[in-house]
Amino acid sequence: MTKRERYKRGTALCMVAIGILLWSSTVDAAFGSFHGLPSVTKRNQKSGATTVKSGGLVEQFSFLIKDFKMDHQGENNNLNITIWYRYKAHLSNAEYPDFTLIAKGIETLLTNYTNKQDYWEILNKKITLMVLEKYPAIAKITSQLQVSPSPEDPYLRSSIVTRERTTMRKHSVSTPAVR
Repeated sequence: MTKRERYKRGTALCMVAIGILLWSSTVDAAFGSFHGLPSVTKRNQKSGATTVKSGGLVEQFSFLIKDFKMDHQGENNNLNITIWYRYKAHLSNAEYPDFTLIAKGIETLLTNYTNKQDYWEILNKKITLMVLEKYPAIAKITSQLQVSPSPEDPYLRSSIVTRERTTMRKHSVSTPAVR
């Protein structure tokens, strides 16, 4: 195995570990044992059955855009983009967005990106802003933009941006806003 292959394998293993950590905290959050969400267990006196009531439901989804090619900063770059997002509470079935449309929107944004000298962090912020503005069912998004090593920059680079929808109050009327 070459040095580059070992480097890629080690990077892939790190990404898997990060994914497992994020997934396990998502499971904890969904079952109420994380972020202080109360969980109540009740036993029915007559039947002996146990009912679990959770203090809150947290739904998240993620996907990967793998090996996306982009001409940026004077080079042809290979990107891996992982998107995690949390839904707003109480969505109807019709409100869930189709993740393939979100992925296509990100690819279109990157394909038509005009400022070829922007830092990767700036580009990544624009991804999260676009998704929150376009998809009201999403309450919070995290985008990890990973740039493979290249002849000009022989380092694996990564930008992670998290953005969430906030509520701004103006004269006792709530209006959703994007941070």
